[in-house]
Amino acid sequence: MLNLAASPLGLFFEFVPFTTTRPPKPNVIDNWGYRSIFRGGVRRVITGIGVTIWHLILFPWVTVQGKIDLVQIQASDYQVFWEAAVYASMAWVLRRPVLFRIGGAFDEFHGRASWLEQKMIMAVLAIPQVVIVQSSFAHRYIVDAGFTGEVVVLPNWLHRMQDRDTPQAEASRPTCLFIGGAEARRKGIDAVLTAMHNLDREGCPVDFHLIAMPPLLMERVRDMNLNSVIALEGPVCHQRVLDLMRKTEIFLLPSHGEGFPNSLVEAMGSGMASIATPVGAIPEMAADGGAILVPVGDAAALQMAVVRLATSPQLRQQIGEQAIKTVRAHYTAAAALPALKRAYRSLIH
Repeated sequence: MLNLAASPLGLFFEFVPFTTTRPPKPNVIDNWGYRSIFRGGVRRVITGIGVTIWHLILFPWVTVQGKIDLVQIQASDYQVFWEAAVYASMAWVLRRPVLFRIGGAFDEFHGRASWLEQKMIMAVLAIPQVVIVQSSFAHRYIVDAGFTGEVVVLPNWLHRMQDRDTPQAEASRPTCLFIGGAEARRKGIDAVLTAMHNLDREGCPVDFHLIAMPPLLMERVRDMNLNSVIALEGPVCHQRVLDLMRKTEIFLLPSHGEGFPNSLVEAMGSGMASIATPVGAIPEMAADGGAILVPVGDAAALQMAVVRLATSPQLRQQIGEQAIKTVRAHYTAAAALPALKRAYRSLIH
């Protein structure tokens, strides 16, 4: 939403942000699925419920007092999806047109649901006038699931491309960057740690820089006592992530489930050679050769891919250059936003 508010659409529309964010969950690495609501501890659960109720009470007042003409809701999966459904219903009661953007691993969320829950999910998608998806994959998925309404495909995009600090071909010992966070397990941390252990033992000429690591994972990595871990950081700001992407050579995203990973777009736009898994929109993002894909949960395949890139500056350069071309062609504001602008104007008029 911050990207959207700062986009060229701000010249035509006034964006009023409304946050639904709850307090973060410290030292959590598996913040996915319905059970994740309990993983921040009892105090966090109580605080989160209170904050959520306050946001729900505040939303109608902000919508009416702010004379909001159109409501765009950022949905995700599991409990966040149902929370977004409540906001969509309130906007419908207030007679505001609604755009409902699906993020997260929606295919995993819907595909693993019971028959009744799938029916309820599709009923929620019938509330808004327009459903926004992040990829052609997500579009095909919801159509195959029975959705017949209007769909806008809106991938994540970059405001500007980043030049690399060091050309790929000049790094004799490249560095792999991995971003952990509260969903580190879903992002593939177990496969990354296994590959790191084996590569360190074999003396592969590659280093690792791990960021946004909860204390639990930082302790686990330190206990491994690996020579190849050159940096280990906790939560970092977004600018720090972008700075590291300009300086490191290989991006690791061996995820178990994704919608449209913004981190991969940023890594590709920075000219990094990325290794990812074929989940969500990633196969279409990597279709032109802008990333290497490995099977989900396959630490051996991840290890082999790292070795290929670590020992071949030319391959890193090739993949990085193709990644930049892909982002310029498909994942900039100029490429992504015209369809959304048309949807806004259609609904408002």
